[in-house]
Amino acid sequence: MATKAKVGVLVMALLEDDYNKTAHVRPLAQKAADRIGAIIGEYADTICPSLVEEEYQAEAAAQMFNAAGVDLIVAVEVAYTKGIVPTRCFLSTTAPVLVWNTQQIRFLPEDADFDLIMVNSGMAGVPEMTSALLRIGRPFWMVTSHIDDPQGRRKLADIIAAAGIIRRLKTARIAVAGHAFEGMTDLMMDQLNLRQYVGPVCWPVEPEKVAVAMAEVSSQNVKALVAKESGRYRIDMETAQFERSCRLALALEKVLLDGKFDALASFDQVWLTDPRVGIIPSYGTGRLCEIGLPCSTEADLTTLTAMLILQEMTGQATFLENYVIDFDRSAMILSHDGHGNPALAAKPSDVAVKHSIYYEGVNGFGAGFEFAYAPGPVTNLSLVNVDGQRWRLNVAEGESIAIQPRPVAAPQMLFKPKHLNIDDWCNAWCKAGSPHHMALAYGHLANQIKLYGALAGLEVVEI
Repeated sequence: MATKAKVGVLVMALLEDDYNKTAHVRPLAQKAADRIGAIIGEYADTICPSLVEEEYQAEAAAQMFNAAGVDLIVAVEVAYTKGIVPTRCFLSTTAPVLVWNTQQIRFLPEDADFDLIMVNSGMAGVPEMTSALLRIGRPFWMVTSHIDDPQGRRKLADIIAAAGIIRRLKTARIAVAGHAFEGMTDLMMDQLNLRQYVGPVCWPVEPEKVAVAMAEVSSQNVKALVAKESGRYRIDMETAQFERSCRLALALEKVLLDGKFDALASFDQVWLTDPRVGIIPSYGTGRLCEIGLPCSTEADLTTLTAMLILQEMTGQATFLENYVIDFDRSAMILSHDGHGNPALAAKPSDVAVKHSIYYEGVNGFGAGFEFAYAPGPVTNLSLVNVDGQRWRLNVAEGESIAIQPRPVAAPQMLFKPKHLNIDDWCNAWCKAGSPHHMALAYGHLANQIKLYGALAGLEVVEI
């Protein structure tokens, strides 16, 4: 389930001052404010102060928003409001601002009185508010729509969802087992910098914890998992080795849940020489992806963060790298040895569980997955630390083309870019600074990623 954003709803109207004498419409204006709060509440957890008319009320709203830690402020003028009023709120807060320029009537009826105008005249003051935002250097987003317009509501929902992704990453805890694969320069990064500018906390977990947990997993639970997987997958390996892989899978899950972790960046080879484990955990890491705990191999933190972003958008994500260019079909085989998300295969019966052909531990070869990913529209995503403080999202839409999986003990996809021939795509993907891994999810998600990147202050490059 996607993380709900926490949204402060700032609804304003100037009803009474030395010159305006329309306080009698305050109940109508408050009713409109309540309705706006209820609409935003369909997409977010909301903090809704009463109708704001004066500066002190805007300051009180700001303090409510700060205390709640809102991810977004939705600002709405029911009637013209002096720009200094919302500015008071904006100067006392830091959350992104979404201006919803809306009204309750579609047009002004010929028999309209001034009371109707008063509670539908927000556009009179919106330019003053937005020009103030511009002058104080505060980024803002806008949606102009009738209050019941479905397209306007969708735009609101998309922006609020992007704010929810920011909240998710700020609260995400990544377990790091082992170390980044030696010599891989694209995995060399500053974890504190990632925390500051993107969000997740990276927390080291001693491989010892997994080895200990593996010994503590009950035989009953192992047998139950073996039976479940045997009923939906084709198990093409020795029974004892598959049981060992299931035990390791349950140990990984236990360590993550006990530590309240949301994802795992694992140097899988760290357990190969430990006699208590002694196998590669590819089956277990793929299973983690399936059950909503994304996992990257080689302790790749940036690609794992990209997986968290995509999982928030679609519910499922996977981990891949470029394998072989298909010049004849202007496409690319994407894969990764043994590891991938089986939830994204065409159907469970297409999934084979085989022993690894890549990594042998002291207890032999562990289980991994072999299948072709389902056909359909996809988006791949990479997170790149360009120059210390500047982070970039490289995004590429395309299609997963149906293929027959090769017998290489790995999940596989034939990816055809949406916008470029494969040679131009390879050039552009590399020139944008993409790492050798990528996250991938189903659907064409570039617009959603651009919106998230804009709210989060991240550069976005579409390939």
